[in-house]
Amino acid sequence: MKKKNLISKWLDFNLSDTEKEAFNHLDVSDSYHRLDRAAQFYKAPDLDTERSYSDLRSKLGSQKRPVSVYRYVSAIAAVLIVAFGLFYFLNSANPVEYVAGNADRIEFSLPDDSEVVLNAGSSITFKESNWANNREVKLIGEAYFKVAKGSKFEVLTSQGSVSVLGTQFSVKDRVDYFEVSCFEGSVRVVYEGSSEVLSPGETFKGYADVILNDKTELAEPSWLSDKSIFKSVPYRQVVDELERQYDIQISGNSTDSNTLFTGSFSNQNLETALQAITIPLNLSYSIDGKSVVLKK
Repeated sequence: MKKKNLISKWLDFNLSDTEKEAFNHLDVSDSYHRLDRAAQFYKAPDLDTERSYSDLRSKLGSQKRPVSVYRYVSAIAAVLIVAFGLFYFLNSANPVEYVAGNADRIEFSLPDDSEVVLNAGSSITFKESNWANNREVKLIGEAYFKVAKGSKFEVLTSQGSVSVLGTQFSVKDRVDYFEVSCFEGSVRVVYEGSSEVLSPGETFKGYADVILNDKTELAEPSWLSDKSIFKSVPYRQVVDELERQYDIQISGNSTDSNTLFTGSFSNQNLETALQAITIPLNLSYSIDGKSVVLKK
């Protein structure tokens, strides 16, 4: 669940047990719990209504200290202003996060209506505050972007960055593998200190000590149509992607992980997918629940 939705439900005392556990793992949960503990000290005093009414009549009759009521009202207003200000600051300063688990895929829009699709086993974080002047997201994994025109839009990853003004492209940032494909407009890729611009139909790949510029005839990433396509990609990356798409664990003495694989597999049928990545390399496999073993 989106972070700010968890926070809103916590403020409404409407979290399920599972959501409470998720909320307690947020990086801001300690701050909210401290606010909650501090708020418990703001307890209204016990009220004697008859005595209060008598005192009020006495004060009104003598016209003494009429300003005291306004002091109480002002103090309460000040506390509310501070509380709401702190709540707004905490919500606007903390990043928003979207996560797609294994065997999952999610779609969402950014504050400027730019569209994002997260592939399985991926996450994106960004800050909503001052978004119009600082369109920046941090990506772990793989995502497809349709960027609305405006100020510079930047995707930051652990291995490189991509900056655009308004276009359609995909970024894959996996362990020891980086890939960017441009489908519309142009994108600037920064990788290991070098920079280059991609035009529609061009793909950039970086892994190990290899940097490749390639072409693609696709109009969008293949995984949007539930198919994973690879062209001269290290076999280990293919196996890792299969694990993410089906939420399984693959082991065994299969083949050299640096062997380059060209082919595809379906994201809808595990047996068909395993056959697609094993038959071309003369491999066999066995399935036991969520565990798969590859053999020569």
